[in-house]
Amino acid sequence: MRDLLEKLMARFFSNEESVYFGFLLIVCSLFILLFGNILLPVFLSIIIAFLLNGLLKSLESLKISHTISLVLTLIIFFGFYLSIFIALPSLGSQINSLLQNLPTIVVAFQNIFGGFVEAFGDIFSEEDLNAFFLNFTDQVNNLLSQALGQLAGTISFMFSAVLYAILVPIMVFFFLKDKAVLLPMLTGFLPTKRGFMNSIFSEMNDQLYNYVNGKVIEMSVVALFSYLVFALLGLPYAVLIAILVGLSVIIPFFGAILVTIPVALLGLYEWGLTSQFYWLMGLYLIIQILDGNVLVPVIFSTRNNLHPVVIIITILFFGGIWGFWGLFFAIPLATFIKAIVNSWPEPKAINSSMND
Repeated sequence: MRDLLEKLMARFFSNEESVYFGFLLIVCSLFILLFGNILLPVFLSIIIAFLLNGLLKSLESLKISHTISLVLTLIIFFGFYLSIFIALPSLGSQINSLLQNLPTIVVAFQNIFGGFVEAFGDIFSEEDLNAFFLNFTDQVNNLLSQALGQLAGTISFMFSAVLYAILVPIMVFFFLKDKAVLLPMLTGFLPTKRGFMNSIFSEMNDQLYNYVNGKVIEMSVVALFSYLVFALLGLPYAVLIAILVGLSVIIPFFGAILVTIPVALLGLYEWGLTSQFYWLMGLYLIIQILDGNVLVPVIFSTRNNLHPVVIIITILFFGGIWGFWGLFFAIPLATFIKAIVNSWPEPKAINSSMND
């Protein structure tokens, strides 16, 4: 055990700079764990600014001046941001309609699955089936009513929503506009000679940008093609369900499984076990297969790949700490950690960088 600890210390903390960086990581991790919920608007703004900075650099690479590139980037961002608020009433209407029709949907399932009573009469009785669906309807209605009532009716929720809506675009604006001023403020306490840290930051920057930018592209493509399929077949609440399918790619494995449930249930409610339903599930399955086997390998380089076990543990850990936002940030944080481990140089490389 002692030999193992000595090898780890020699591998990762062989000089002053690596010790300083390790201490910095511990402090930042504790800070995020303690104040992560409070600072979520800041983290969200940093991620958005991080993505927009890539767009800004792309425009500058086309020989467009920094000022014009910045203005164009901000116009694109605020245009997209405003479009979300324009779309919110329509999405809210679909959500409200879905909640109102939920009892009708459950009754339709009773009729559809009533045939199972005849096929499995020894296991299920009609009374058991009716009792199950009645209890299911009551539980879902109560949970949704309580959750939506508490969220929409509390001052804290309204305050948080307004705070996010105002603070996020403001902070994104200043993160982009004053990047040259803010970055030296953040790095001013670091050692003067930090070749090792610079290499790690460069690696993290590449991996995180590839991941976050790739996920945005993946979400957009999956949501678009899902909507086209749903709208073509006439599935109710096509926009709402397509957005859910697009967002599901944020959570590997679990997201695709969870979002399949509302797709299948709405298809059964609308068409029953007919050819239309089978077309829906077949095309939806094709989208999921193409996403996992074609789109993801094309968008993401192998450097961003994480082992499935690591992904599951990361989702469970950060989801348990931060709930929904933990699920949202889980994989970027895992990618962040992987980038640190992969880019941590050997002791000789660290010493040579210190001497440069």
